[in-house]
Amino acid sequence: MDKILLKAWGIGVLILVLLSSAEASFWFKGVRYWTAPDHTRVVLDVTGPGKVRTFKLYHPTRLVVDIDRVKVGHPGKQKVGDGLVKEIRWAPKGKGSRVVLVLTKDLKYSFFYLKPFRTGNARYVLDVNKPEDVVAKEKLKRVEEATKQKQEQHFIVVVDPGHGGDDPGAMHNGLMEKRVVFSIARKLVNILNSTPGFRAYLTRKGDYFLPLRKRVEIAHDYKADLFISIHCNAAPDRRAKGVMVFALSNRGATDNVSRMLARIENTADMMEVDFSKKREINYILLDMAQDYSRLESRKFARVALESLVKYTGLHRGGVKRARFAVLKNPGIPSVLVEVGFLTNRREARLLRSDIFRTRVAIALADAVEGYFKGKKKAPSPQVIMASAQKAKTQVKRPPLREVEGNGSCKKPSHFHKKWLIHVVRKGDTLWDISKKYGVKIRTIVTANGLHKSVIYPGQRLIFPVKVTSL
Repeated sequence: MDKILLKAWGIGVLILVLLSSAEASFWFKGVRYWTAPDHTRVVLDVTGPGKVRTFKLYHPTRLVVDIDRVKVGHPGKQKVGDGLVKEIRWAPKGKGSRVVLVLTKDLKYSFFYLKPFRTGNARYVLDVNKPEDVVAKEKLKRVEEATKQKQEQHFIVVVDPGHGGDDPGAMHNGLMEKRVVFSIARKLVNILNSTPGFRAYLTRKGDYFLPLRKRVEIAHDYKADLFISIHCNAAPDRRAKGVMVFALSNRGATDNVSRMLARIENTADMMEVDFSKKREINYILLDMAQDYSRLESRKFARVALESLVKYTGLHRGGVKRARFAVLKNPGIPSVLVEVGFLTNRREARLLRSDIFRTRVAIALADAVEGYFKGKKKAPSPQVIMASAQKAKTQVKRPPLREVEGNGSCKKPSHFHKKWLIHVVRKGDTLWDISKKYGVKIRTIVTANGLHKSVIYPGQRLIFPVKVTSL
């Protein structure tokens, strides 16, 4: 009898545990949003999933998300006003919560749940999309801009700052990969746009999420002659260090580290680009384009690595190959650059430095010039592919020179100098600097991304100069 009672008691306890777990609630932690060129992303941070229902209300247009078993402490409101979403409101509703997005008009949206990643919370994600005709017009602008630059025989470089928005990339001691690489990418674009014969564009122009497939699409819209994706590295071993440049591999990664990095970066979105699904693409041309991409990517990777090591003094991590989704660009040489380890104390200190980021940008800019040296214009992909085996680009690029406002060098001047970093002193004007170094004011403004002709003491200005070897 005692055994029967004990067994019944155990079953009762199990039922109570199951009932209590069924009634267990999670918590609504907060709301974040990012505005991208073609959508607005709203992220709802939660401690776990609940039963969800989404629907729309009208007059005004609202997108409503009811999440059962996810409690919210108190009502709140966040203004957005980006042309798609006016504001976001949230409040308790029964045993759960309700989130309301007030929209400017009836817009399409997507909604999905993401499990916790690294040390973050679980997330519900709402992507409110721009109208398709607006997105098509923006795409057409990129194509028309590229056509114009091709007619002017400019080489087109698309620079991709990795991660963005709710995807911060690697993080360590307050240093975020997405911010570091965006700073470097913007500097690189400014430098290339001040270099005759080149035009450069960013895949993302702010802090927002951009799917990997969209980054590739932008490169093709611009008819890019070169695609550079910039990232930072991280590793459990704090001693790991160095700069690495990756090119696309058709047989998998060159080593376990490359395989792991590719897997991490590709999780930014779970979709890989498969251009072969487009019926209008001839399969033979696609194979040729892929072969050309891999061949030329490895050539540029070697030039870029040499330049980065020379300018930054970082350990040579080497040229690697891996199946990064963002490198699958038929007909476009593409590399992914890991500019250092956030988890390495010395390299993290360097990556925090604006002057070091400038050195990285200049190193990549000189690598781009070296790669295209001797090519008179940017030919069509078919022409390039036909002559891919004949192309030879081995160029050694000059190092950086940093000067104070009085023109004195901070580093030995036994190399031929190409780029200067002028530290602005009190009383300096752009006209004075232009006259002193024999460089156009427009070049200084473009290379530094200045919106106004205003400079301030302590500011570092970069620009190319013609200086003979000493």
